[in-house]
Amino acid sequence: MRRIHLVLAGGAMLATLLAGAPAAASPAQPGAVGEASQAAPSDRDGRAERVDLPRRTPLDGARAAAAGNGYFYAYEHAWWGGRWCAWAGNANNWVNPGGAATTGQWDCGGDYSFDNIATSVWNNGIPDEYDSVRMRTGTFLTGGSMCLSRGDYWADFTLGYQSFNDGTPADNQISSHHWWVTCV
Repeated sequence: MRRIHLVLAGGAMLATLLAGAPAAASPAQPGAVGEASQAAPSDRDGRAERVDLPRRTPLDGARAAAAGNGYFYAYEHAWWGGRWCAWAGNANNWVNPGGAATTGQWDCGGDYSFDNIATSVWNNGIPDEYDSVRMRTGTFLTGGSMCLSRGDYWADFTLGYQSFNDGTPADNQISSHHWWVTCV
């Protein structure tokens, strides 16, 4: 009986491999903007990609927009997971990040702290004089800084590749941000 199960399992595995062979033979082609094929960079052509560099605008979930919507997003977990906040303006104090034009799933516009929580960020700004976002380790725009250009994102601060200009690792260290002219 055990042999029959092993033979059936082996046959099922072989059938699965053969069914996927044509797709594996040719790399996937990028689809139109907003298609699911663009949701994860590693799905586009099957190659592993570096996750430590900002990439173009992600196109799924709360980040779905073919063009910028003017917001800067911060997420509790890597790859845009967990609670999040979105700001169209500056936030000098993430201890109480609310204010005009603030939206978010986690009552970001209320009296709830998002200070030192962010593990992934995304700048979905629109072309403007101030379309880069400068993040700071201290409240009221003090401490070390790092900058994210329009359309770019950092998906996972836990990897340790991003840090502020004072050497502070980026994960769970953002306390304020403001829109800036350029990241140069």
